[in-house]
Amino acid sequence: MNCPVDVSKIVSMIIQDLRQFNYGALIDIVKKAEYSLDFVDHDNWDGGIDYFKLRFHLKYADFAKILSAQKNYEEILTKSLNSFYKDERFVITGIELVAKIDQYVDWAAVAPQHNKESVLRLIEEEKGTLIKAGTGIIQIRDKKENDSYKQRHQQLLSLLKQLGLEPVHRYNDLWDWYNDYKQRGLDTYQSRRAFIRDIYAPLIDTLENSEENTTTLLYYEPTGWDLVDDGANRMKEVLISAEKTLDYQSVGMYGRELLITLAQAVFDKAKHPSTDGTDIGAADSKRMLDAYIHYCMHKKSKEREVKFAKAAVDFSNELTHNRTATAMDAELCYNAVLSTVHIIRTLHKYND
Repeated sequence: MNCPVDVSKIVSMIIQDLRQFNYGALIDIVKKAEYSLDFVDHDNWDGGIDYFKLRFHLKYADFAKILSAQKNYEEILTKSLNSFYKDERFVITGIELVAKIDQYVDWAAVAPQHNKESVLRLIEEEKGTLIKAGTGIIQIRDKKENDSYKQRHQQLLSLLKQLGLEPVHRYNDLWDWYNDYKQRGLDTYQSRRAFIRDIYAPLIDTLENSEENTTTLLYYEPTGWDLVDDGANRMKEVLISAEKTLDYQSVGMYGRELLITLAQAVFDKAKHPSTDGTDIGAADSKRMLDAYIHYCMHKKSKEREVKFAKAAVDFSNELTHNRTATAMDAELCYNAVLSTVHIIRTLHKYND
């Protein structure tokens, strides 16, 4: 069912309405998205009424960043739409933000040994070898050439599997390619070159348009402390979506709050006295963690562990107030805080 409504004009008016209320971040989301007007239902009453839903399709990476605010954004967008769109025969019932179904390329699975540039280079090399074999530049009978191709092809197959992608052909050696182009009737060099370029084109396009996340995050194993685990997940969400100094400072703020939550999960004032006799406050994560580490390791040297926990707390506090905070600062802070969580979880495992 097609709706005789110019959707692009509707979207432009939504942007105009959002602009006057200073919803800059939401405008950026709308501009990143592809959109569709999808038929939902039909009512025969009064000559017929068709109902539609306006959907903005975001790349998953962008969709994940707004997940916690999704419902609020959808309400704002629908309110904006209703402020000017009043058609009673072609009714748009609301607006949804959805994840675009796309091929995911798992670059983290091959890092740091390989990245987008290196994989694309391997593909171009293999493509070039097949074209040369199909146009007489290299001889398929040459065992050295064939063995070299087979070795590099197996490496590429392994990489594609790790990336979550399918190979574009089954030429395990150059003779497989030779037999295939004979069977297909590719009698000219030009037809063989065109065939090879065509079968690789979708794969190359997928790789070139994939998002290569350069953020290296420490693996987080849930502790079983719900508030701590929720805090770690929230800190990760903020880090992944961070784009400017204020965002990086927010990572420090969430790190500081996570350390307070962690300390409160394990600290018992009656069991864990402060090392300097100070009465420890409910938000003093540094002293709480210090006391807890001293308690757990009272028969062992604990200097390193105490220093590490203190460093993570200091890192978070400093980043919160750092007016020149960078992506590197935020990422280091995240990894330091999560390392502290893992250390405290390990101490708790063996002491409580």
